[in-house]
Amino acid sequence: MSRSKDSRTHQMDEVNDELLKRITSNKSQPPARNFRVERPSSSSSTLLTFNSSPPQVTAWLNAKGFSKPTVECLGNLTGAQLFSLNKEELKAVCGDEGARVYSQTTVQKAQLEKSRGDSELQEIMRRRQEKIDAGKD
Repeated sequence: MSRSKDSRTHQMDEVNDELLKRITSNKSQPPARNFRVERPSSSSSTLLTFNSSPPQVTAWLNAKGFSKPTVECLGNLTGAQLFSLNKEELKAVCGDEGARVYSQTTVQKAQLEKSRGDSELQEIMRRRQEKIDAGKD
């Protein structure tokens, strides 16, 4: 009887040792993650501005991956009209996807404001430099 207990204990020890080796080897070398997220290249080149025409708005919505019904509902708007809609209005027209449209348009507006601010600053700096250069002559 004690011999079979010793045998079982020995087998359990071997199983535990093997388990411990496998667990620690996985921690020292994490498994390779072979996946890529495909992002359409057109999304970065398709910009939405206040001056965007309805075809440009449609292209932007498609580039962002919105559903066909959403693109059909909003694709006839200009950029300024789309930017003027609030979250509730977009949700009323597009359902749950309206919140995502609002989020994307908010991001786009922020990018436009940042780039406009940068160009305004560059213009101010250029004028100041012209004044400095004119003063040297």
